[in-house]
Amino acid sequence: MAKLDEKGFWQNKEGSFIHKDMIPVDKQLEDEVVEKLIVKAKEVQNALKEFKEFAYKECYDFIDLLRQNYGMDKLENSKTGSVCLRSFNGTKEVQIQIAKQISFDSKLILAKEKIDEYLDEKTENADAEIRTLITRAFDVKNGKVDAKMVLSLKQYPISNPKWIAAMKMIDEAVEIVGTKSYIRFREREDERIDGALKMIVLDIAGV
Repeated sequence: MAKLDEKGFWQNKEGSFIHKDMIPVDKQLEDEVVEKLIVKAKEVQNALKEFKEFAYKECYDFIDLLRQNYGMDKLENSKTGSVCLRSFNGTKEVQIQIAKQISFDSKLILAKEKIDEYLDEKTENADAEIRTLITRAFDVKNGKVDAKMVLSLKQYPISNPKWIAAMKMIDEAVEIVGTKSYIRFREREDERIDGALKMIVLDIAGV
């Protein structure tokens, strides 16, 4: 329901209050649809939040139980590790994954300069694919470079001393600035033990 004042007037986009009779019927219906869907969306959001907390607790409580069964003390940080639990026949899986959030210090600038020196030496003989990957890796978006793209450069077996020096600088520039946890639910197709393992999608955009 639209925001009303003490007289029952509807608030418009400018913050003024106007009589309902002054509002076109289609706008009233549109308001009703939006208000109804927002209420439902918040209910689903809260349900997902509660389920997420429940799922994490169930998984880590199981790990604590295992520790107890083996005579091991409960760890204070036991609820921060990666976990993978499977049903007895392997058709269902719950996985908690802890991903490191990576950033780079100022040595990354030096690494880029060293890579540029390597490319200048190669001139026309430089692999076009490598040049493209380097450009993408160091492309700044929202004030940051893509850590995965930068680290992917290390997979190339290039023996040039400048390239090797640049890769060493990248290693030294890495900083772990935090962690982020993900919980995923998978099930084999038709619950067959040889079925393809598929994600149970909880993201509304992926349903």
